[in-house]
Amino acid sequence: MRNHWYDNIKGVLVLFVVFGHLLTDVRGAYDDLLPNWIYLFLYTFHMPLFIMLSGYFFRENRYLRVIQLFVVYVIWQVILGSWFAFTEGIPLLSIDNPGLNVLKPYWALWYLMAIIIWYVITPYVTQLKGYVLYALLFALLFGFQAESTGFFALRKVVMFYPFFLIGNWMSARNTLNFFELPKRAEQRNRYRIGGAAVFTTITLGLLASMSFQKEDAFYHVGNLFKFRFAYETAVPEAMWSGPFAFLIVYTVSLLMAISFALIIPGRELPVFTRAGKYSLYVYLVHVFLVVGWKAFVPAAFMPTSWLQLLVLFGVAFVIVLLIISPPAVRLLRPLVEIDVRRVQDDRATKA
Repeated sequence: MRNHWYDNIKGVLVLFVVFGHLLTDVRGAYDDLLPNWIYLFLYTFHMPLFIMLSGYFFRENRYLRVIQLFVVYVIWQVILGSWFAFTEGIPLLSIDNPGLNVLKPYWALWYLMAIIIWYVITPYVTQLKGYVLYALLFALLFGFQAESTGFFALRKVVMFYPFFLIGNWMSARNTLNFFELPKRAEQRNRYRIGGAAVFTTITLGLLASMSFQKEDAFYHVGNLFKFRFAYETAVPEAMWSGPFAFLIVYTVSLLMAISFALIIPGRELPVFTRAGKYSLYVYLVHVFLVVGWKAFVPAAFMPTSWLQLLVLFGVAFVIVLLIISPPAVRLLRPLVEIDVRRVQDDRATKA
């Protein structure tokens, strides 16, 4: 039986993913800071929590899952990269078509590439004592690396990996099981109140600290939480302070992610529970729709930023509803839930 709490968390997060991608070009389209603040707020926790949940449900010896994810990745890399090339007028058979370069994940597909790599290496990494700390130390050191080719989404693979391992560590200790036990309703409520208090406090603290910064600080701090650049670009004024800045980022993201998860209800929420169940569908297909939206809709088509944000959130919600609708799921299932069990059957036959 599926756990509604985990599905609800993933459902809310995947909605934030769609909203965040719709919001990207809007940040510079208005003079006020509201779009920048919302964008920064989302990226402090939504991908770290998504990745922690992936680590929480990771199980070793799942080579079929790795094969399946790789096949899904290649298919959607070709489809989505070619769709981008089409919208930009790039010939589909051109070397400039990102869909033909499977070693360089197109846009949001970095996450799928990262999951594949993490699934392969994690059984070996977890053999180390204190593996989370080793991964964190390696990530902080990797920040000095100026690699920017995008091959294998290496920067994000390395820098986000500690969150995956934290989720795996929590799973090994059954840390997030309190929503599964109805007799502990009172304790669950205490967790919710505590989570709401921590989440609100950090959010207000972040908002207060950013209000004293220059306008372009939102852009730079947002990139810190997205792990986009090396230290020399992310903190050019003092590169050697990079590890300390990123350590703060890891701490804030971890606290925001866990406290946000505690706020989400554990009962079934029809839209979000279903969205969580089919979160991979939304993650893959929404890119197609967002690229189309950006190609044909101006970045600032509303007179005020707050109205634009409301409209974009509604658009994101509609996109999620369309993708998780039963007809869409049936149509997309052959491209998302690819059956690779024949690989196992062939191996058994040869044995």
